[in-house]
Amino acid sequence: MSLSLLIGILTTVVSGVMAVLLLNRYRIRGGMHHLMWGLGLVLYFIGGLSEVLLAFGWNPLAFRMWYWSGALLVPPVLGQGTLHLLVRRRYVASILSIIVGIVAIASLVWILSVPLDASKFTPGNDISKFLTESYRYILPESTVRLVLPPVTNSYGTLVLVGGAIYSAYLFLRKQILPNRVLGNVFIALGGLLPATGGALIKLAETVPALSQTASAFKYIGILVGVILLFIGFQLAVAGAPSPAPHSAPAATS
Repeated sequence: MSLSLLIGILTTVVSGVMAVLLLNRYRIRGGMHHLMWGLGLVLYFIGGLSEVLLAFGWNPLAFRMWYWSGALLVPPVLGQGTLHLLVRRRYVASILSIIVGIVAIASLVWILSVPLDASKFTPGNDISKFLTESYRYILPESTVRLVLPPVTNSYGTLVLVGGAIYSAYLFLRKQILPNRVLGNVFIALGGLLPATGGALIKLAETVPALSQTASAFKYIGILVGVILLFIGFQLAVAGAPSPAPHSAPAATS
């Protein structure tokens, strides 16, 4: 078993367990931030599971789910969790969550209907690197493919990482709730690690000497990133009053 496949399996298991824990917390305590973070980790799990399945051979549904969850939706859904926790005006987070939901459904319809070129599926021994670098040869070029991923990923990373950094700064300046300062630091790092790994993979295309380092960083970054995110989510809400079941949380800032 290759190192990338082993880390992929670990990432799938860890994200799945953490998704169950967060969704169970939402069931017990409510809070839209718990729900959105939990759904984000479900998408993380779907992406990891799909990648593991593709390591054993071509599977069109697994490829579609890998692209839909990982390339389009994980950052914006996780980001909505942070937005629901931080924004004072609840309707703002709710409206944006509805928009993200519409994008999720529309993009799912799109990815399930678009034709794929299975002949371009030649992963070799490194499925993760192959998918990152060569998915575009399987998925036909279209306006949706060119426009949607940068928009959803930029929005999600900005809200998730930017919101965490801003929140940590506010609590640190006020010298209160040190657990939330630390929690937001973990969230920011957890959001940045996978993005950094992806950036290194792209850089390795022009600097081949970085290829092995970039691949290793990407695998480990995704696994460590999801663990840091979960720890950060737990710390960020530690000591907060329980909201009414299945209702939006009280404003915190």
